[in-house]
Amino acid sequence: MPWSALQVFLRRISTPIRHLISLYALIVTLFTLLRLLRVSGAPLIDLANTFAPYWYMPLVVTFPLSILVTRGGGAPVEHSRKRLIRLSKSIDAAAAQAYPPRWSVLLQICLIAIGLYWFAAPGMYRPVEPPSGAIFSVVTFNVQGSNRDLSQATDWLLQQAPDVIVLQETAEGYDGRLAPLYDVYAHEDHIEGSVRVFSRYAILEREVLTIEDEPGLKALRLLLNQDGRELAVYAVHFTLPLKPRAQYDPDADIGPEALLRYDERRRNAQIRRFLEIARRETYPFAVAGDFNMSDASLIHDEIAVLMGDAWRSAGVGAGRTWPVAEAIGLPRVIQPLLRIDYIWHSATLRPTAAAVGENIGSDHLPVTVIFEWRQT
Repeated sequence: MPWSALQVFLRRISTPIRHLISLYALIVTLFTLLRLLRVSGAPLIDLANTFAPYWYMPLVVTFPLSILVTRGGGAPVEHSRKRLIRLSKSIDAAAAQAYPPRWSVLLQICLIAIGLYWFAAPGMYRPVEPPSGAIFSVVTFNVQGSNRDLSQATDWLLQQAPDVIVLQETAEGYDGRLAPLYDVYAHEDHIEGSVRVFSRYAILEREVLTIEDEPGLKALRLLLNQDGRELAVYAVHFTLPLKPRAQYDPDADIGPEALLRYDERRRNAQIRRFLEIARRETYPFAVAGDFNMSDASLIHDEIAVLMGDAWRSAGVGAGRTWPVAEAIGLPRVIQPLLRIDYIWHSATLRPTAAAVGENIGSDHLPVTVIFEWRQT
């Protein structure tokens, strides 16, 4: 296409494009202000915060497109535009004004900076000093309750050989799918049909914690003896941030219909009650499990006040763990959207490495963290 023809084409489309870009910039600005003010409690706002990074990603396209429309549309600067209008009344007025307003371009620059600071900077590589003292490793993994064959998962876990394994959505009682782990790990404890912990270290204490009265939710606390050091391990699995359906249907909890039922209040109440319990912990501790919470959710910051997010300290990249596309019938090329599986820790522990594992047969990816005991 000749350059002159391209200019004519860009003139014709520049006005609707600049309107769309300006509208998008205003919407993201409003969202940014609400997030800065920490507005929450409304399902739509909470849902927007859950997927917050994705609101800023289109800026990668809209910002250069603004420049392209400006240049390609042959849009003159303000004084040149007035001079051309005076010279010729035949100039197309729409074309003369077909340039993205400066406020929109400047606004997009500010939004890009905010988005990078909020969501890109935490995932950037940062040097982590190698451990110089005693270390141990923890893996958390949601096995997916409907998954009948866990051989791929158990093979991977045995290959990684962590010191502590925290699983979610395991079956009640003895779970035969996990038989290889029972053969290797001398110590195991669980809450029926919920969380399960395998440990190389002896279990000194066991406590089932109530973090919701009705309809009820429990968490497991184990005190382990690590070669003379005592470590409290919490295994948790918070509920989905969805209003319940009249009839339970796990397939309905994933997809567009689930977005209409989005509601964080119950899950947030569980997390806050758990934080009240964790504040009373007197031993060094690690908290592992499926939080059903994006790291962009506002309540993530409430947890971070009390304990450290191991991925933020030692991981690289976004660390997204859910959903695994193949497990929910989507093409393999689609990558996980959210980071909802976490390992948190007290100040006594220092993460020296954190990694998201491969697809091992669940709709979640496993997370591994290596901790070092800080010198006291």
